[in-house]
Amino acid sequence: MKELPKVYAQPFDKKINNNSEFFYSSFSDGNRHKNIKKEIELIFHSKDFVYKSDVEITTKNGIQKETIVGKTQGYILTMDGKKIFIGDILDIKKL
Repeated sequence: MKELPKVYAQPFDKKINNNSEFFYSSFSDGNRHKNIKKEIELIFHSKDFVYKSDVEITTKNGIQKETIVGKTQGYILTMDGKKIFIGDILDIKKL
């Protein structure tokens, strides 16, 4: 067999970790990338939700424990008669 010609490949001097940089950058902002509307739908469509549900809501203003009873297009309605804007919610957890 004849010798094949040599192919030039430039040597890499740096560590390549493109995938890990992409992975970590998608979570660098914490809960902002969480799909809040999906979380709210899961709470309202759970089997143990009948009329109201106790949740912990994290907003720009802090953490509050509320009893939610319904939702509209852009707000969550609480048992106390408060309306919480869905756009202000950073995280929501069922208690």
